[in-house]
Amino acid sequence: MKNFKPTSDRIAAKALLTPEQKEANKLARKEANKQIKELARIEAEKNQPEVKEMTITIEWCKSKIWGANPHAHAEIHYKDNKAGAYGTGFYRPDTDYTCSGCGYDKESTVIAQIFNEFMKGKLWSMGIENLKGGNGSGDKGNAPYGIHLSSDNRPYFGDAIGTSCYYRIAEFLGGKFEHIANGKTFDVYKYTRE
Repeated sequence: MKNFKPTSDRIAAKALLTPEQKEANKLARKEANKQIKELARIEAEKNQPEVKEMTITIEWCKSKIWGANPHAHAEIHYKDNKAGAYGTGFYRPDTDYTCSGCGYDKESTVIAQIFNEFMKGKLWSMGIENLKGGNGSGDKGNAPYGIHLSSDNRPYFGDAIGTSCYYRIAEFLGGKFEHIANGKTFDVYKYTRE
């Protein structure tokens, strides 16, 4: 209780701060909160439940400006039957993973969005040293093209790399990636891990 100051003392101390000190305190609090959120996000990625099977359905929707744009949906089956929605081991997010534009591989971009949401825990569990080599920068390592490390060594799946890269990525993760169905306006991919 030594450090406790009555409310009026705290108010008086705040009043003594210059505008520069107040702004510096405000920026320090903002930065601390940002770091706390980022650490929580990383911890959530590291603790993701392991995916047993993931089905990605892509519908191609016409755009007057950009041609065909992918709209993907995912169905996730977890290894742990208690994970997922209502402890069923199954999860189907309401998210519509999509992108538009031209000049890049849009299909692999939506696949990367889904992999980044559900498979980053697997990357973290493999260790940073095992993930080197995947970003095409020439660093030594066994990771296939498409597995990236940010400048501060946070792993992620690259987008616009070409869907064919996900076959090697899946093998590297200990799974299998298959193109199981297609039509004029849809494609279905499946990732499985035993």
